[in-house]
Amino acid sequence: MLSYAAKRAAAIVPTLIGVSLVTFALLHIVPGGPVVAILGMAASDPKAVAAVTRELGLDRSLPEQYWIWLRHALGGNFGTSTEFHVPVSTLLFPKLAHTLVLTAGSLVYAVLLGLALGIATALYHRSLFDRLAMLLTLIGASAPVFWIGLLLVYLFAIRLQWLPALGMTSLIGPGGVLEVLKHLILPAFANSIISLAVIARIVRSSMLESLVQPYVLAARARGLPRWRQVIVHSFRNVLPDAITITGLQVGFLFGGALFVEVVFGWPGLGYLIYSSIEARDYVTMQAAVLIVSAVFVVVNLAADLARIALDPREVHA
Repeated sequence: MLSYAAKRAAAIVPTLIGVSLVTFALLHIVPGGPVVAILGMAASDPKAVAAVTRELGLDRSLPEQYWIWLRHALGGNFGTSTEFHVPVSTLLFPKLAHTLVLTAGSLVYAVLLGLALGIATALYHRSLFDRLAMLLTLIGASAPVFWIGLLLVYLFAIRLQWLPALGMTSLIGPGGVLEVLKHLILPAFANSIISLAVIARIVRSSMLESLVQPYVLAARARGLPRWRQVIVHSFRNVLPDAITITGLQVGFLFGGALFVEVVFGWPGLGYLIYSSIEARDYVTMQAAVLIVSAVFVVVNLAADLARIALDPREVHA
């Protein structure tokens, strides 16, 4: 187990290096670049352009630029925002905390509702409930996240006026925890729809296979309660698959936050990336993309290790 964990941890190093290369390249493939974004109209002055280029180190070779940027990034120094003129880390980490809260809320929706729906449809296989639920999950898995968010805003915020659509500015605002939860309901649910549908379909498929295994049939023959047959004997063997697909969905939820945060005005990393793109703040965008990618890789590693801990036979598969 420990050797497998070490190998998997070592395998993420080249992945993160590849991610860092791609994010570093963002500064060099986008039109204009940070020099134009900083100078604005003054970019027509060659002397000003040359001075800013030297200050940012863009006059050095690409390998040297990459090494300097990577060394600073590993130390938590992502440069200075060209839009707000403050260190990117002061913008990035508070926004990251907000996105983690949104992702956690979305994950709660996706896991609880996805597992419940997957188990229920497997138990009532080929019933009207099963067919309707699978149709809804197919629609949910195919619908764009921002479209779902707009529908929820229209229904619950505009028509029914039950929940706020906008207005969240900080997790430590004057409203407290209840105000955060109130603003979290709609964006978290909108962000969870696709993951919820995927988890439900995977769990349903695995449960259908597990429910006809000999050990479940033997438990049924011994007269064990139905809930014990399902939860203890059947779902226990489905759990590794559920954990794996859930780990993959965390990264997807991070990506979906980009659209959801824009729709609901949630002050997180996705909204920061959107604002950076609008302002051509490539330095901030570069750092935000790197953080999102790193979180995705680490979460998938954690999900893989959790799966192996539940079923050590997977190491030798």
